Amino acid sequence: MSSSSTLFEDSFESRQNDLTFDPAIHLAYQAPKERLTMDQLNLSQNKAPSRVGVTSPFPLASLEGVKALRADILQKRVLDNHMMQSGIAGPHAQLRGMAPEAAQFVQQFWTHPATLAAVSEAAGEDLVPVFDLELGHTNIQIPDGSDRRTYLDSLPVDPFAKDKNKKLAAPAKDEKEPKVVVGYHRDAYPWVCVLMLSDVSDMIGGETEIRRGDGTTIKAMGPGIGNCVMMQGGYIEHCALPARGASERITMVTSFRPRNKVYRDLTDLRNIRDCSNLYELHDQFLRSRLDIVQETLNAYRHNLAHRRHDVEVAYGKRGGIKREIVDKREIQGLIDFFTNTLTNAMEQMPDLKNAHEERASKL
Repeated sequence: MSSSSTLFEDSFESRQNDLTFDPAIHLAYQAPKERLTMDQLNLSQNKAPSRVGVTSPFPLASLEGVKALRADILQKRVLDNHMMQSGIAGPHAQLRGMAPEAAQFVQQFWTHPATLAAVSEAAGEDLVPVFDLELGHTNIQIPDGSDRRTYLDSLPVDPFAKDKNKKLAAPAKDEKEPKVVVGYHRDAYPWVCVLMLSDVSDMIGGETEIRRGDGTTIKAMGPGIGNCVMMQGGYIEHCALPARGASERITMVTSFRPRNKVYRDLTDLRNIRDCSNLYELHDQFLRSRLDIVQETLNAYRHNLAHRRHDVEVAYGKRGGIKREIVDKREIQGLIDFFTNTLTNAMEQMPDLKNAHEERASKL
């Protein structure tokens, strides 16, 4: 094929998938009916930044939203450049790092104010995405014996236009249970939204299993198509159990952090190094830490200005303010916070040669 025809195909695919997010069309948010707190999970000792640990499944994306997200991630340019392998996902497929360059609708969906308002209300916390690389990370269960790419190429945009004869099969009696889709882990970042992009009405299994603080486990009800779960996954050990019966299992995960909130940074990138472009990961991660530092400084300056205004209203402006508004303990707290944030950033970005060797050992 000539380079000109390749360019034509790329251009045609781009036009075919030139979708624009519209919350009136692509969202169907309803608040979760139940929320489990970190205390109820016996995990208060983890000192998470938010009170809620995990929500029950709730509607987030409409069917049109699901179709648009699937259309975006199943493009050839996404599958060619953003299909990753990782130790934690085993034989299954992961798509990540495609937004916004190769998947603009994914970026629009997860950064729109209406979506952020929905996930924030559900979590009981004002949340923002951590950075672009973690928008729309997609986990796809690969049936036993199937080639990853061949299977992904066979997936339709319409989740209901599936081959009823092809199911995620249960193991034979003398075989082991299929491997979990994602093994036990804590997420790299404080919050995740896990959105179901498949029709799982016939699915058996496929739940998220959560390990409580006393070592016991609970299974979080699996969300239906277009539904999602909010979880403070950076502080909760969990895994994605294998599914059978359904023809597919595709989940999309976007990571969030609290906005303008001082909390101890426990970000741990070990689980995602082997499925990430490390140059991109290090750049976006460091810039996100600098954004957090800048946001915190701006918020503190804003608080100081408010205190000064209150004192001036109470005592007048003449001769300067009449009461101390600077608290040295707060300054020390800022120093500790910035030190922790940037020190942890350094620790999470090992020498790239060592990181590449670590990745190779896991695959």
